[in-house]
Amino acid sequence: MAQSKQQKQNFVLALLALCGLAAGCGASTGVVFDPNKAHHGDGEFVSARQGSFFGHFMMRLREDDPPPRDPAEIVSIVGNADLGLIRSYARQPRVTWIGHATALVQYRGINYLTDPHLTQYPFYYEMFVEPRYTQPALDFEQMPVIDFVVISHNHYDSLDHRTVDRFGDAVLWYVPLGLKGWFLDRGISAERVVELDWWESHRYSDEVGITFTPAQHWSKRTPWDTNKSLWGGWAVDIAGFNSWFAGDTGYDDRYFREIGERLGPFRLAMIPIGGYAPRYFMASAHIDPAQAVDVHLEVGAQQSLPIHWGTFQLTIEPVLEPARLLVDEMQRRGLPPEQFRPVKIGDTLILD
Repeated sequence: MAQSKQQKQNFVLALLALCGLAAGCGASTGVVFDPNKAHHGDGEFVSARQGSFFGHFMMRLREDDPPPRDPAEIVSIVGNADLGLIRSYARQPRVTWIGHATALVQYRGINYLTDPHLTQYPFYYEMFVEPRYTQPALDFEQMPVIDFVVISHNHYDSLDHRTVDRFGDAVLWYVPLGLKGWFLDRGISAERVVELDWWESHRYSDEVGITFTPAQHWSKRTPWDTNKSLWGGWAVDIAGFNSWFAGDTGYDDRYFREIGERLGPFRLAMIPIGGYAPRYFMASAHIDPAQAVDVHLEVGAQQSLPIHWGTFQLTIEPVLEPARLLVDEMQRRGLPPEQFRPVKIGDTLILD
C-alpha cells in the first residue's frame, strides 16, 4: 500500500531512535588507516557520497509516495523454493535467490550466503519502518548447513542483527574492514570473523578462495559511525567456479573493469537492480537496471542474478519496475536474455 502520513512521520522518529541507540557510543573500530590507499581517509573511509539517514528520510518526505502495491504483482515475483534440490549435493554450481540481497550459492559441498536477511524489518526498531512485502524463500530452519557468509556493508537491509544472532558461531563471517568489532560485540568469536580490505584475499580451504572487491557506496548504522567501516563486494572461487557478489554500489566503471580484469571472468555474478529512485538522490549509491547491465558486461559475467529488489520499499520506484527495465535493457542491447534475467524469489539457477 502507499506510504501513509503516519509512516512518513515514523521515518523522522526513526532518526531520533537512532540517536538514542547511539548515544554515548564511540565509533572506534580499531582500523589503522593507510594514507597510501585512496579509499582510506582521515579516520574514515572515502565515499563518493557522505551518506545521511536524515537526508534519506527527508527525501522520502519530499517525494511522492511509491505507487500502491498490487497484490497480484507481489504474487508474481514469489516462487517456491525446491527444498529437495537445495538440500542435495551440488555437482553443478547453483544459486537460489532468497530475497533482497540474500542469495544461497552451492557447489561441491560448499554453501555460502550473501547479506543474509531472514527477518521482517530493515531497521533496528521495528515500529518505525514498513516490514518486507515478500517473505524470504527459506527461513532459518530450512537452510542447509552454511559454511560461510559474506557481508557487503553495515546498512540494516544488508546486515540484519537478528539473522546474525541466529547463525552466530555456526558460520565463518567475511566482513569489510572496520566491521569485525560489531560482530565481536554481539558475541561472535573472533576466530569466526575474517575482516578484509579491498583486494585482500583469504583461503577458506584448499579449494575455496575469497577476495573483497571495491564498490561505490557508504556505511552507517548510527549518527556517529559514518564510513567508519568499509563496503564492497566479494569474489568467491570454489574449485574453479568463479562467482561475484557486487553488494550495494553506485556506478564507477573503473571499479568493475578492474574487478573483471583482476578476478574475472565470472561464471556467476549477483548484481543489484533496485533502490535507484529518485536518481538525483540515489545515483551515487545504487546502480539502476541499465547500469547493472554495464556491470554484468564489465566484470565478464556469463550469468548474472538480479538482486536487491522485490522485498523492501526503501526507495520510490514501483515494485516491478526494476525487473521490467532490466528486461528492456537486455533487449535494447541485443544481449541474450537468459544471461541476466529476473527470477522469482525462491528460484534456483543451475549453471552448466
